[in-house]
Amino acid sequence: WTGWNTEVYIFPTFKQMKTYDEPFSFQMSDGTTIGYHIGVAYKVDPSKVTTVFQTYRKGVDDITNTDLRQKIADALNRLASKMTTDKFIDGGKSELLDAALKDIQEEMTPIGIQVMSLSYVGKPEYPPTVIDSINAKVTANQKTLQREQEVKQREAEANMLRAEAAGQADAIRTKAQAEADAIRLRGEALRQNPGVMELEAINKWNGTLPQYMTSGANTPFIQVK
Repeated sequence: WTGWNTEVYIFPTFKQMKTYDEPFSFQMSDGTTIGYHIGVAYKVDPSKVTTVFQTYRKGVDDITNTDLRQKIADALNRLASKMTTDKFIDGGKSELLDAALKDIQEEMTPIGIQVMSLSYVGKPEYPPTVIDSINAKVTANQKTLQREQEVKQREAEANMLRAEAAGQADAIRTKAQAEADAIRLRGEALRQNPGVMELEAINKWNGTLPQYMTSGANTPFIQVK
């Protein structure tokens, strides 16, 4: 029994999680206002419960819904004012939230509220102009990727044609080399065996001597032994 005119406040010292119903709105350095639902995880330091109560004079739920929310909003607005919308979209979201968490921890840990994490919940709420810009970038990136793929395809086709041409050229060179080798070997064989040439001439001769011969011509060229 606590007596008359006494109000009891319960401060749980285990991990608490809260997702705020209303989104946080923060303005970027270029003037764009972005909305985002934020979740927070925290706990009350058991050794500093008295300090927490003396500081806020209210229960943990009221602190979460008012004071802690305001700390988060202040940190986000302060840090967002130093970041462009493009930076936020292109990977700056995590950087912004991490920096806000660090600021809040430095301010609230000494009091006795240990903020463990902040998190984005759902999707960001962008103005229509930002949404249009994002869609335009996505379209441009898709076209760039398509052009790159087309270039790679043309390069692959060109490489294939060059390979085919090189193969045909090699085949022609190989055939020409084989023919040249055959002629060279035949020539060497004929030089080493002159009788073979005469034999071929006999086989091709129809037995008719030339009807007209100039002076000095050799007749007939077949030696009869």
